[in-house]
Amino acid sequence: MKTRNLGFTLAEVLVSIVIGAISIAAAFASYNYFNKSYKSVSQKAAINSSARDALTVIARDLRNAGYIDINFTRDSRPEIKLINLRQKYLDNLDSLAVWYTTAPNDRMRVYYRPMKYQNSNKMYLAREVVMNPVTVGTVIYDNIEFVPNIVDFQVVFKDKEGNELYPVCSYCGPVENAQGSGTMVGSYNLGQANMKKVHKAEIYLTIESAKEVFNTNQETRIRNHEGAYGNDLTFNDKYYRETFFVSVHTRNLAKHIAISEQTGTSIGVSSTYN
Repeated sequence: MKTRNLGFTLAEVLVSIVIGAISIAAAFASYNYFNKSYKSVSQKAAINSSARDALTVIARDLRNAGYIDINFTRDSRPEIKLINLRQKYLDNLDSLAVWYTTAPNDRMRVYYRPMKYQNSNKMYLAREVVMNPVTVGTVIYDNIEFVPNIVDFQVVFKDKEGNELYPVCSYCGPVENAQGSGTMVGSYNLGQANMKKVHKAEIYLTIESAKEVFNTNQETRIRNHEGAYGNDLTFNDKYYRETFFVSVHTRNLAKHIAISEQTGTSIGVSSTYN
């Protein structure tokens, strides 16, 4: 009588082990690949979302910059605080400030300033909002983290002819002082007089990923603004960085006087936007 052997031979067991090991290795490699890809995509998406939201708010403030309600009387000279640029405010990053009235009795001051995280050289862009800073000084936002992990923030002002405009400041720094901000132009200093000439504001914002993205160090060069006061940055690490740009017409500044001729009547003069 013959007996049936229902077990596996040694060769079959070894082949099964090898096939299983290959399958596990392939699955592990696929998991690592897709996990790294997900982290890279999520880091880039976070940067894009943060920059998009931030530039929308900054652009809105720039469009409001310099607006003074005709009934506003809480400041004796509101025209000397319209828009402000501090160049090389922190580690060659700029600082931006704008003022505008929100009601006949209320005026808002908004600061955008680079600041360092505690016990770190990494920086973030802070936003400070104060209502009626000259009189009451009600703080709405006190230097909150507005954009995390920034590596550059550059602001460029241009006049109606497209020429770069410096200095533009009421609270001037060393760079603006060297540009002659204290020189008097009538009843204003040069920094204040240039405020009303700002026709366009260009913003360069460079953000880096919160975590390392690349497997090996990547050499990167970023040039923000080709002018004399731009930044040329180089990196050699595993972080991903991207620069975002917006150009905003400051509609309440750099107004020109339009002369319109009407046949058979006198020439009319009116204020309009450029």
